[in-house]
Amino acid sequence: MSLSARRLDATDAAAFQALRLEGFRLQEREFRFAPEDEAGFALTDIGARLARDFVMGVFAGGRMIGVAGLTRFAGVKVRHKALLWGMYVRVEFRGSGAADMLMSAIVEHADGLVETITLTVIAENRRAIRFYERWGFAIHGVEPVSVKLPNGDYLGEALMIRRHEGATFGASAAVR
Repeated sequence: MSLSARRLDATDAAAFQALRLEGFRLQEREFRFAPEDEAGFALTDIGARLARDFVMGVFAGGRMIGVAGLTRFAGVKVRHKALLWGMYVRVEFRGSGAADMLMSAIVEHADGLVETITLTVIAENRRAIRFYERWGFAIHGVEPVSVKLPNGDYLGEALMIRRHEGATFGASAAVR
């Protein structure tokens, strides 16, 4: 089955929310959000987010099977960077190239717009970390008790950054 990718808009709000809810429900240890966090958003609010942010979807046979979003930080001192958020590909489509399609679109959109992309990923999610490293992201810290699961377990989150090739940084640009 061939895959296609496109930027999502407000008309995709219901399918986008359903996919996020699925991810949060099935991959409890991979996301900082719970299904009840997402379920509280009205479709009009989700549609507004899709219109505001750069959110890509991957489709197989017309069915949304993966998503990823990019939000540029606001403010004079932080507008040089953006946050990659909500990356998820349905389990049965992992290894299909869907995640690479999403990341390629995110990176292409970010080129010329921002100098760095940041993200957080659950520190025990080694598969996701390897994927992000393959795309040029590097861990620059771990928050050890970032997420508390309903059973009382804590999960750490790795903080990752990707600097764009060709981006110019001053002498003070070292990650501290």
